[in-house]
Amino acid sequence: MKNIQAWADKASVFISSLMIGVMMFILVFNIIMRFIPGIGGVRWYMESSQYLNVWAMLLVGIQITVRGTHLRVEVIDSLVKKSETGRKVIKVLNNLFILLFYIIAARASFEFAIKAKQAVSTMPGFTMGQVYMMMPVAFGLSALAVIVELIVFFSDFGNKEQAKEGK
Repeated sequence: MKNIQAWADKASVFISSLMIGVMMFILVFNIIMRFIPGIGGVRWYMESSQYLNVWAMLLVGIQITVRGTHLRVEVIDSLVKKSETGRKVIKVLNNLFILLFYIIAARASFEFAIKAKQAVSTMPGFTMGQVYMMMPVAFGLSALAVIVELIVFFSDFGNKEQAKEGK
C-alpha cells in the first residue's frame, strides 16, 4: 500500500505539473499570436488556462492526502500530543472527516456536472458538463487516497502491535 501511496503522489504531482505547463504554453502561445497580423490570438485561451489551473489544484488534493498535509486544528493536536492513543484516534477521525468531505464533494459535483451537460463551452468541442466532470473524478481519487492512507495506518498499527507482543 505504501507503494500505491508513493505512486499516487508522483502521478498527481506529474499530472498537475503537466497541466500547469500546458496552461503556461497556451498563455505564451496566445501572447505571441496577438502580435501576428490577421490572427490576433485564440478566443479560448483564458477559459482553457483557468480550467487547467483548477484541475491541477484539484489533483493536488491527492498529493495532500497521501502526504498527510491537510489542515489540522492545532488545539486538538496539542491536547493529545502526550498520548499516543489520542494522536492515533485524532488521525483516524481526521481522515474519516476528510473522506466524508471528499465523498460529499464528489457526489455534489457529479450532480452539478450532469446538469451542466447541455451548456456549451467556449473551448472547441467541449460542453461544460465535460469540463466540470473533472471535479467528481478528482474528489473520488482523493477519497481513494484517504482510504489507502487509512489502510496503511492500520497495517502499520497492526505491525507495531505485533512487534510489541514479540518482545
